[in-house]
Formats: sequence, C-alpha cells, structure tokens
Amino acid sequence: MKASLRLRLSALSAVAFAGVGIQAPFLPVWLEGRGLDATTIGLVVALPVCVRVLASTPLVATTDRGVTPRALLASAHLALGLAFALLLAAPNAWAIAGVVVLAALAQSSIVPATDLVLTDAVRENRALDYGRLRVFGSLAFLASSVAMGYVLEVAPLDFVVYGLVAAGFLGALVATTTPPLASERDLPPREGPRPRLPPALLLAIVGAACVQASHAGVYAFGSIHWRAIGFSGSTVGWLWAIGVVAEVALFVVAGRFVGRGRGLPLVVIGALAAIVRFGGLALEPGPLATFALQSLHGLSFGATHLGAMAILTAMAPPGARGKAQGLFAAAQAVGMACATVAGGMIYEHAGGLVFLAMVPLPLAGLACLALSRRAALKGSVSAPS
Repeated sequence: MKASLRLRLSALSAVAFAGVGIQAPFLPVWLEGRGLDATTIGLVVALPVCVRVLASTPLVATTDRGVTPRALLASAHLALGLAFALLLAAPNAWAIAGVVVLAALAQSSIVPATDLVLTDAVRENRALDYGRLRVFGSLAFLASSVAMGYVLEVAPLDFVVYGLVAAGFLGALVATTTPPLASERDLPPREGPRPRLPPALLLAIVGAACVQASHAGVYAFGSIHWRAIGFSGSTVGWLWAIGVVAEVALFVVAGRFVGRGRGLPLVVIGALAAIVRFGGLALEPGPLATFALQSLHGLSFGATHLGAMAILTAMAPPGARGKAQGLFAAAQAVGMACATVAGGMIYEHAGGLVFLAMVPLPLAGLACLALSRRAALKGSVSAPS
C-alpha cells in the first residue's frame, strides 16, 4: 500500500505541473504568434496571477471545511482542460484574455491543493519524503517543456494549446484515482471560526512570495528574449530544462526538510540565488553562461519552495492549513502580477534589462524573512529554523 500511495501521490504531483511546463515558456510565444505586442502579452500573462490573488485562498480554504483536496483537484483539472480548449476559438485579444481568466480560475487551486495533499501525506507517514514526491512535478515540467520545444520546430503554434488541453484532462483522471488520506477519512467538516495564522508565518509567506515573484520576468519574457537574440526553439526548451534538472536534484537531496523544520535558511539561499541569477541574465552573457545561470533555478525556485513548505508545515495551525497554502499561493500571485505587468512595459523599452528589474524582489524577501524570525522569537510560535 505504501508503494501504491507513493506512486499515486507522485502522479498527482506530475499532472499538477505537466501543463505548467508548456504554459510558462510557450504560452507567451503563442500569444505573440496571435499578434499581441509585448505590453499586451504582459497583461494577458498577468491575468491568471490576478485571478489567483482572489481565488486561491477561498478555494483551497474549502478543504478546511470538509471539501476533500482530491475532489477539488479533479474538478479544477477538468475545468482547466475545457477552458484552454476555448483558446482556439478566441478571435481577438479581448476574447483571449477572457478565456485566460476562466482557465486561471480553474488553475488557481491546483498547485496549493496538491501541496496540501503532499504535506498532509508526509505528516501522516514519516516514511514519505515530500521532495521525492514533489520532484515528479518538476520532471513533468521538464518533459513537457523540452517536448514542446521540439514540437514547435516542426508544428504550428496551436500545438501549445493542444498540449494544455491534454494536460488538464489527464490531471482530472489522476486526481479521481488518488486514494484518500486518513485526514480526509476521519475528520468531520470544521464548524465555527478557523484558527488565526501567526504573524511570523504571515511575514514568512510574504518573504518567500517576494522571492518567487522575482521569476516573473523570465517566466513571461525569457523565451521571447532568447529567441530574439538567436537561440533556437530546442535551445529555449533546454534552457528551461536545465533549471528543472537542478531543481530535481535539490528536491531529492533536501526534500526531507519539509516536516522537519529548517525552512528559513532554504528561503534565504533561494533569495540570494535569485539575485545572482536575474542580475546575470540581464547581461546577456551568451549560451554557456545563460545555461549556468538558469541552473540556479534549482535554488532560486527550488530552495525557496522547499523552505516555504517546511515553514507552512511547521507553523500553520490545524484547521487553517488549507488557508495557509491558499494564502501563500495568493501572495505569490500578487507579486507575480505586479512584476509581470511592469515587466511587459520594461521589456518593450529595455529588452533583457527586465531581468535586472526583478532583483529588488528577493531583496525585499530577505527583509521580510528577518522580520519573521524576529516576530517568531518574540511570540509563542517557534521561530522557523
């Protein structure tokens, strides 16, 4: 049963990110192919982030009230596939934007609800390793991004949409076959007010979200910029892939920190890596150095994510764990939305300097983490370590 559970949870993680591996690098390219300019692309790419600000917390918080994460995930994946199918019929930028909003509403709960399932499983079964479950999401991102890079060298850009639709439907199938955890079977729906999240946790959420939001420039305009300076479609795919390879290695090595403390140092390492990565990419240093900088994704994203999950697992009170996961997703979305919209304007006028414009975000994240540590030491909640 343990092997079967591990396999099902790994598959659940994979389907949460298979579509993201297509969407993050190649949806902006599809939008450009439909004739949208850089500013409009920035706005359209920012729309899902804005939707997540409003939708993530209330949707994932329903799991604190008796809705099972598996049911939430199955319905969200199905709705996502249906929404992306509408993109092919969208006649103009306004219609595209409307469809993207619908897709974003469906998508907003998928990653935080998946993380909630994985962290709950780790809490219930110490033999499970969060990193070695979550790593299959990274591998799925890797496979789909590389595959789509090669597909687009020989096929029309509409294959981006075909891939997104298929990923959504596959996710719905996997979610319906995931077995329930003990926490789902045994706990009744919660009534009355939920516990409040401690200030130290809120500050840590903001700090980690700032670091993750600094990826907005490369997510929205990395592929476009690299193609503009002469990189082939397959090279762009591998530039995304090399970062995921580094992320995979980190998850395998450091994934057991989730559920065992040690979250704050990982987020600090992630912030420092983000400063180096995005500052370096702004210099357009050539293919080899670009690959090296992209490999820092393992730290700028991976270490930050593991650290955040460790902090959430340790500090979120029972009855508010869904709320905490949703709030972290929403906080990331706020920063990502602002950074993406600003990035569109910056990229249109300054090109690759959009990466340098992201550097203040991890700096702000470091400041919030320092405040979180201080608040935890002063309060009743143990400081994240």
